[in-house]
Amino acid sequence: MNVLILEDELITAEELQHYLRDILPDVQILAVLETVEEAVEYLEGHPSPQLIFSDIQLADGLSFEVFEQVPVRCPVIFCTAFDEYAMQAFTANGIAYVLKPFDRKAIANSLARFDTLQNHFQVANEPGAAQPAPAPPDLNEPLQRLLSQLKPQTRSSFLVNQKGKYFPVLVDDVAFFYTEHEVVWLQKASGEKYPVDYTLDELESQLNAAQFYRANRQFIIRFEAVKELEPYFNRKLLVRLRLATPEPVIISKAKATDFMRWLEQR
Repeated sequence: MNVLILEDELITAEELQHYLRDILPDVQILAVLETVEEAVEYLEGHPSPQLIFSDIQLADGLSFEVFEQVPVRCPVIFCTAFDEYAMQAFTANGIAYVLKPFDRKAIANSLARFDTLQNHFQVANEPGAAQPAPAPPDLNEPLQRLLSQLKPQTRSSFLVNQKGKYFPVLVDDVAFFYTEHEVVWLQKASGEKYPVDYTLDELESQLNAAQFYRANRQFIIRFEAVKELEPYFNRKLLVRLRLATPEPVIISKAKATDFMRWLEQR
């Protein structure tokens, strides 16, 4: 059996390959891909694998983007940190999943589900079968339904309070979010700012990652608000926005490459 792995965590990818080779000595690992871009390019240029193991969060985005761009008709086993209740849709569509951190038993169980599906159609197609076997399911359709169920829903607006009155602010009008003295502020591109009852961690999970970037512990910035950037001390980046910020927006050395890739791919 040949397997394609979509996983950006080196240790996890190595661990998964170890379990696969232990359980299936003749398995062929076609490739281990870390990004959406690499996965799309591979699937467009190669025959379909028999099975895909895929993380949900890849280095440059969600693996959902891969399956939206390329028709995938082989089974997909997701390796994810989502809790079990959020993943019940997988079982409804006959697609296995493995919760992180996983072990050999979890990988073996997911492969057993794959084998059961394969054997069902093989046995039903043998000569003398009572009825013709149904055609193997087109997994692209249930996969797309699954993706629509699991893909994180991003916010389109926030309800803010000013002088005792509430009103909505569209996400498209936001330039950045920042925290100051334990208060998180929404800063509009037009200059107004309002406190919001969310932490930056909560906001990060609710915002479209293609539009907003978590610059550091204090700022989440919008792509359209970025004016320019310049090298800073110790290979950091200083980001200048199109309106004033309460403090300089600094991208760490560790995130500098990822941030520049985000700007280019957006």
